[in-house]
Amino acid sequence: MKKYLAMLLIAAALLTLAACGSKDALAGTWSAELGADGVITWSFDGKGECTMENAYMKQSGTYTIDGDQLTVKLETWSDPSTYTFSVDGSSLTMNENSGYGISGTFTKK
Repeated sequence: MKKYLAMLLIAAALLTLAACGSKDALAGTWSAELGADGVITWSFDGKGECTMENAYMKQSGTYTIDGDQLTVKLETWSDPSTYTFSVDGSSLTMNENSGYGISGTFTKK
């Protein structure tokens, strides 16, 4: 019985550790009404692929995270954009570092 219980606890611990490493802080879909830019929706798959969608287009791309820095490269962008970001519960704040990109606070859907 003790052996069975020990094996069960080890299996549960391994599953917990595997689940913790499978997602990043941005995984999910985030949306915001950003005035003149309209509704912007970002989707992050937790594995480095993303989409950005507004009323005019939907673009796929890739992303990486390094600390509080998010680097995004969408298919039609000539260069990647880097954002300083933070997640607080169901709020994602993204500030594009060059000052020219889309910045705002997004709500998790």
